[in-house]
Amino acid sequence: MYFKRFVIFFTLIVSVQQLRAQENCQQTLDLANGEFEAGRFYGLPSLLKSCLESGFTKEQRFRAYYILAQAYLVLDDPIGAETSYLNLLKEDPEFKPNEKDDPIDIVYLSRKFTSRPRFTPHYHLGANVTFPGIIQGISTSASNVSMANTLRVGIQAGVGIDWNINDNWSLCSGISFSTKSFGVTTTNIAKADVSNLIDRSSWLDIPIYLKYSYDSGKIRPFGYVGLAANLLVSSSASLIFNDNSTISAQTRIAQGPDIDLSFKRNFFNRSLIFGGGVKYKIGKNFLYADARYMVGLNNITIPDKNFYNSDGTLSTTLTQYQYVSDFLRLDNLSISFGYIRPLYDPRKLKKVSGKNLFRNLFKSKKKA
Repeated sequence: MYFKRFVIFFTLIVSVQQLRAQENCQQTLDLANGEFEAGRFYGLPSLLKSCLESGFTKEQRFRAYYILAQAYLVLDDPIGAETSYLNLLKEDPEFKPNEKDDPIDIVYLSRKFTSRPRFTPHYHLGANVTFPGIIQGISTSASNVSMANTLRVGIQAGVGIDWNINDNWSLCSGISFSTKSFGVTTTNIAKADVSNLIDRSSWLDIPIYLKYSYDSGKIRPFGYVGLAANLLVSSSASLIFNDNSTISAQTRIAQGPDIDLSFKRNFFNRSLIFGGGVKYKIGKNFLYADARYMVGLNNITIPDKNFYNSDGTLSTTLTQYQYVSDFLRLDNLSISFGYIRPLYDPRKLKKVSGKNLFRNLFKSKKKA
């Protein structure tokens, strides 16, 4: 009981001291701003030093380094100005001065630096629908059958990473696990019979794409285009065959356990992808929504195995359900929601002029 009271009392004392320190440091910051406005620059580093080490909030540290960067520029101390500006970017990596709101010397100084993340990881979760595209129809019926597709919802989850070429363009990749499904109802089989198929598969999708993104504002649209490798993990089908023969007054239904189709499908497949969405900034990170369409580029059915079981016997789908797979590709529309955490890297830009590059090459040849 006494220990609990002591902890509460100690916490209150620390909180009060922190508030007093922040108030004192705010006064120090106000004083430093007044000194700068009055043209007294030399004493600013020592005035702000203690609060920069301990006492300033994040926003106050930013303002302090902003004042110091300007002061060092006036004092013709480029090293001090650059160090202060680099510390400023560590407090606010997305700070970008402009000629309308900031001193021109700060604008010019900013052009020597960048906080652009070299790499940006992101994570997503969402839902999708799959559209089978018939390349060549395969039928077991002598009559003309009618086929109708049924949309079914799958899910996907994954991670990705962007390599940022500049503030707008990125080369991106990642990996997603997805479940994809579609239904097919075939009618007019032997005049009156009906077959119902539910195709289920799971995939590893590995995209590579080029993305363009807006680099400012609370809401930032983006768009991209690229290719994807689609690796088949599993594939199965549920089948129901309704024998509506006019000879019998009752419909005879054939139904059994799900049938494995993995060995009849290509493991490696390819897709064209394009999409876009919006990012919403929260602090230094983002939430985002993404819509993506994948266009299948190849037939997923292996022709030589289409009519057979894995042991080489005639396929159960054919003998019991009068079904064999069409030669088809899969298109997929997905909507995902995710989280982005940029790995900001404040740094001075390295500029290599043609003259310096030529000089370095000449020196290396001379040494050789």
